[in-house]
Amino acid sequence: MHRLLSLIAALATCALSTSIALGQGPGAGIACGDTITADTTLDRDLTDCPSNGILIGADDITLDLNGHTISGDGKPVRRCPRDQICDLGVGYDDHTGVTIRDGSVRGFGIGVGVFRGRNDRFVKLDSSRNQFFGFVIGGSSRIVVRDSSGHDNPRPDGDGLGLFTSHDVRIVHNTFKHNAQPGMHIEDSTRTLVKGNLVSHNGDAGIMLQAADHNQVRGNRSVRDGGTGIIVAPGSRNVIAGNRISGSGEGIAVEEGRRNRVVRNVIAHTRKSGIRLGIGDPPIGGTGTLVRGNLVVSAGRDGFLVAKNDHRALLQGNTARRSGDDGFDINSTTARLFGNRSLGSADFAFELP
Repeated sequence: MHRLLSLIAALATCALSTSIALGQGPGAGIACGDTITADTTLDRDLTDCPSNGILIGADDITLDLNGHTISGDGKPVRRCPRDQICDLGVGYDDHTGVTIRDGSVRGFGIGVGVFRGRNDRFVKLDSSRNQFFGFVIGGSSRIVVRDSSGHDNPRPDGDGLGLFTSHDVRIVHNTFKHNAQPGMHIEDSTRTLVKGNLVSHNGDAGIMLQAADHNQVRGNRSVRDGGTGIIVAPGSRNVIAGNRISGSGEGIAVEEGRRNRVVRNVIAHTRKSGIRLGIGDPPIGGTGTLVRGNLVVSAGRDGFLVAKNDHRALLQGNTARRSGDDGFDINSTTARLFGNRSLGSADFAFELP
């Protein structure tokens, strides 16, 4: 992951020193590698781009792919000059009011990328089969990603979407599936709304929040993701509510952080625990996590698991059914339980310290 973050930083730095500014009228013979500075509508596919697809060079413009595809040649750019961007399908640095919509981007290092953007929108885009990310957003604010998809971004490094050092971003009604790493990776970002998305069959977590605070993850579906459906590792004051998770490694995990809320989620048929707080080895945990009104059905192991070093969690009004081990396995002496139910567990209904 450190290698991917270094790549993002390098791309942003390159963009700052890029001085290309080709003034393009609507549909005026766009070619691979062009930088547009006016509203543009594609009238054909751009294929086999050896490096970049289209770069944005001005504020308040719209790039309408018009149902067309921008594709790279699928080969990494081996020598990228230090003052240029390379292997980016569609993207820009330090622009506001940009809209990119209605088409496909594939076969690049990063499909769609924005660095230091503001008030920008990505709508009805499919960004797939890229080496590192379908979408990456870095150092940006008030971005909307809606009705889009990122899938089949391959091993070993591909993520559906990466959001880094950003705030007030809305990721709504998208699909991220069959990626080698997380469907969505949200790091060092705040006040993000992740709502109504489908994440499915990703090699790692469905949705990963890492060093991320004050975010809301609501009404999403995670299906058969290789890791945890939704994981906070670490993060504080995040809300994880109304999500449905099935067939993943674990359902929801809050490994570290303060005053996170996990409420009204439905989790079924996980291979391991349904909802986990903290980690046993190494011994870490959160503080003051609220777990309320969740339903866990047919967890492979414990329905609800609280590690020893998790502090002052409150579990209230939750239900565990047909857990493969305990319904509630509570290892922390400071956890509080009120009004929970455990039905049909293979071992204990409640195992307390």
